[in-house]
Amino acid sequence: MAEAPKLHDYMLPVLNIFADGEEHLYKEIPPYLENSYSLLEDDRPNRARIMINNSIGQFVKALILDKTGHQKFKITTRGLALLEKKPERISVQDLRQFEEYNDYIKNRYKKSDKCDYDDNEEVIVPEDALASAYKYHKQNLAEELLERVKQGTWKFFEMLVKDVLVAMGYGDPYDETQLSQKPADEGIDGIIKEDKLGLDIICLQAKKWENPVGRPEIQKFTGSLESKHAKKGVFITTSYFTAEAQEYVQGIEKRIVLIDGKRLCELMIDYDVGVGPLETYKLKQVDNDYFLIG
Repeated sequence: MAEAPKLHDYMLPVLNIFADGEEHLYKEIPPYLENSYSLLEDDRPNRARIMINNSIGQFVKALILDKTGHQKFKITTRGLALLEKKPERISVQDLRQFEEYNDYIKNRYKKSDKCDYDDNEEVIVPEDALASAYKYHKQNLAEELLERVKQGTWKFFEMLVKDVLVAMGYGDPYDETQLSQKPADEGIDGIIKEDKLGLDIICLQAKKWENPVGRPEIQKFTGSLESKHAKKGVFITTSYFTAEAQEYVQGIEKRIVLIDGKRLCELMIDYDVGVGPLETYKLKQVDNDYFLIG
């Protein structure tokens, strides 16, 4: 997923709606951005609203926009002069040239040792902060999971593989059929149904390895599918796959999915296999419809 637009991506487009020198209502801005730019396509609705609000706020503090009424704004002579320079973008740093804006920044950070306000510090959106923290936590959790998986037996690993696939919706959770009771049964460790009726099957290979899995192992697994009349397979390992192995599966008719240790642990987290909830946070926002009543 592409990185969400930053405040400096919004500021010039937001100001451009006022370039005609007329008053404009706040509600005119989102349709204008939607028709003239791709910002709203690349951002979440709530986050886009926050960025528009902050753009307006920065311009008012810098005396580039005047607030002329309830959610009404008009560009100032200073703002028109800024647009006449045809800037490629406008950022918070560009507003530091104005004394009024500098005073606003100093007052805002008067209790802090750091008074700089750069593009990386423009707006801390709660959704972004939570997403970043969650990503960091998930990476650490996946690393811890992988270590725990590697410490288990090969029999446990095969059971884990089946549990993950069942959690993802493959096979029947009430089917008590186990994977093979010995490693590498003809190159296949188990078979799982792709659908409830068993119209198609997926062959599994679970390799609890430290060494990278290369093309020869994938070729052997692919050949083993013939004995089961299968066209699909999933090869899962605690290590990783070589570039040759990954290139090989791209060029064959059978559909082989390769899942390395890192990806396996990410799936475990996503589908709640071997993990449990720690804390739940409910992120809330202002209900704009409620305040329309007054």
